[in-house]
Amino acid sequence: MSNQKIPDKVKRALEAIDLTQYEISLYLTLVQEGRMNAKELSDASNVPYSRIYNILSLLLDKGFVQRDDSERPSVFVANPPDEALMLARKKLIDDFDEHSKVIVSQLNDIFLKNIDAPVQVPLIVYRGKDQVFRKASSLLESASESIMMALADLEDLASHDLLDIIKEKQVTGSVTIKILVEETVREEGKHDELLEELLDLGEVRERDQIFGTGFAVDKRDAIIILKARIFGITSYFGMQSDHQAFGSVANYYFDYLFDTATLVELEGAGDDEGSKVNEKDAHADEGNMDTSTEG
Repeated sequence: MSNQKIPDKVKRALEAIDLTQYEISLYLTLVQEGRMNAKELSDASNVPYSRIYNILSLLLDKGFVQRDDSERPSVFVANPPDEALMLARKKLIDDFDEHSKVIVSQLNDIFLKNIDAPVQVPLIVYRGKDQVFRKASSLLESASESIMMALADLEDLASHDLLDIIKEKQVTGSVTIKILVEETVREEGKHDELLEELLDLGEVRERDQIFGTGFAVDKRDAIIILKARIFGITSYFGMQSDHQAFGSVANYYFDYLFDTATLVELEGAGDDEGSKVNEKDAHADEGNMDTSTEG
């Protein structure tokens, strides 16, 4: 039993994640008092006994409590707060995904048939190499869950602090990293060292053509970078949008390109037959490979 008072901000936080007042009362009572049967829990929490089993059933479904039927009557115990929240979060995501499928499948066709005007989406355009890559750096620094990169030219990645930012994110272990490169970047082997660095950061795949360079983070935001030779000068353009669909579409398109791409393989410099070592083998045999070039 604990006499420690539960702060009001905890109760407000539980309410904000869609627990009812009765659910909050039962869960916090179990957290403070420990194992209880339904009658004891009703008396301690002031939740009517006529409602107790229904509310406990909801808490069981959400992952906040467990039921032990080895005793008679059955007793209930609170799950640890961190475990309870992880279970509740997973259920919310699973339920959201399932409901989303129903909503989209039933309403999307109806919506599209009744659209009589295109939706105008605000597009932000950045010009100049420094400004474009400052925005890309800021976007990467904001990542907390995932980073996806499509790289038509590795030199841009190497010549800015982007690679250092990505390395810092990778060290935390909380950010998944996917990297898509164009096949031509491996011509003449001049980017092999940089590719090896990228292989240490995440999964790297390649395809025959990539239109520009793009960075997407947390499946919510993205920036697309294009460069072109205009009157003999290389010009950089960056495109971003505050519209919520922009990041989602960019992430969806990247996933498609990445899933249909080929796992990157690097040619062994000391292998006259040009044998290739894939990403997994490269890590497994790192201590045994001789990447030096003999004259």
